[in-house]
Amino acid sequence: MENKEKTSVLETENRNISTDLFVLTDSQSGEMEKIATKSLNFWQDAWRRLRQNKMAMLGMWLIIILIIIAVLAPSSLMAFKNSDGSPFRYDAAPELLDEDGNEINKADIAFLPPRIPYVEKLGIFNGVVTLERGSWDIFIGDLPKTDEFKDLKKPQNRKKLVETLGIAYHPFEVNVRAITKKDGEKYVTLWVLKDKKEVELPLKEMISQYSRYQPDTFELVKSVVDDKGVEMLTIHANEYAIKNVNNLYFWFGTDRLALDIWTRLWVGVRISLLIALVSMVIDFLLGIIYGTVAGFYGGTAVDNVMMRFVEIWGSIPALVLMIIMISIEKKISIFLTGLFPKLDYQGIRFIILIFTMSLSGWIGVARIVRAQILKLRDQEFILASRTLGASKARLMAKHLFPNIIGQLTVMATFSVPGAIFYEAFLTFIGLGLPIPMSSLGVLVHEGYKAIQSRPTMLLIPAFVMSILMLSINLLANGLRDALDPRMR
Repeated sequence: MENKEKTSVLETENRNISTDLFVLTDSQSGEMEKIATKSLNFWQDAWRRLRQNKMAMLGMWLIIILIIIAVLAPSSLMAFKNSDGSPFRYDAAPELLDEDGNEINKADIAFLPPRIPYVEKLGIFNGVVTLERGSWDIFIGDLPKTDEFKDLKKPQNRKKLVETLGIAYHPFEVNVRAITKKDGEKYVTLWVLKDKKEVELPLKEMISQYSRYQPDTFELVKSVVDDKGVEMLTIHANEYAIKNVNNLYFWFGTDRLALDIWTRLWVGVRISLLIALVSMVIDFLLGIIYGTVAGFYGGTAVDNVMMRFVEIWGSIPALVLMIIMISIEKKISIFLTGLFPKLDYQGIRFIILIFTMSLSGWIGVARIVRAQILKLRDQEFILASRTLGASKARLMAKHLFPNIIGQLTVMATFSVPGAIFYEAFLTFIGLGLPIPMSSLGVLVHEGYKAIQSRPTMLLIPAFVMSILMLSINLLANGLRDALDPRMR
């Protein structure tokens, strides 16, 4: 009875609800079945997923920035200019004028450290290097190579040498205690060994006219006397002031040939990327064609012959092939100059380097392509195409190859930093590009030889090479994830 009463009460309440509380909406059949999102093809979906990978996008933007700088820095907006307004060349010393309008000697701009305006106020890239020199080098310098001065260098002629040069003491008769600055002039505190006393005099009275270290060109860090009585001075030397080129700035310094390292670095990035990209294109062109044919005929005599050749050719080390090519370089030069009369020695070595890198680089590509083709050739869509009368060439070009292009793209991206490193390795052992050609490998090799006196010559190109290779690897990792259907 209670349930019936409750039901009757609910029916009464429902009859009392006003129809104004309800609004009839327009509806269309099939509205709910519509797809709200935009349809994407394979490459659009891969790009969407690549953009979600922050590290891959960072690598991509770093690559873009490096390429833009490599294009602009050597020849246009960011280029250093000669006195006639032309950009610095990577293979020629700059032609510059001093503050008086006189042409600067090439020797005066050779082997300079980095110097960047405004940044130099922070104590870095200010053209100052730390050197350890003997007191003779600081106070006497390089005397003229004449019979008179050869005689004055003898120990018994110390007094006469001091009188001739007009300095206060012979450097071997004193030890340097300190160098201070008073009223805009530098003073040196000396300990006179003979008299056992300390004296202070203007620094200019201790430095001869033949010394490259004049009072305003260096600061004393410390003085050390070894157990044999030989004094060594550690100084902060301003190389720009020493060579009287204070009006110049070389952002990354210069090398022994007075070539601007800033210009050479970005030209080197161009060359290294060009070598890597060209060798990669050749490797993948040969590897894709060879691997596709071998995979399509997998298990047959054609495949067996092709893969046995790959095994034999791949057993020859790439370094041996490079040595062989260099050994017959003259014959190759005659052949290439016959085809291209304007080709110079640098261009010939460039071609030899790319050709040698490609001789064995395609083998790995061919093997991977063959394995992928073997996996795909018996699938249903290939059988359907065969049934419809597709030729073998069409099956390979239109159906098999497009299905492995994603993996090949990742492989190609990963191969670029490997090619850059291999070029640097060949140059480091003397089989790469010759000087004055510029590449990251050439610059690292030159910097290694000058690491003790100019460490920035090695550190700067090595840093740029590391950033470039790291960026490409980050992008390749992102492409691998974006192009892999299993990662969706």
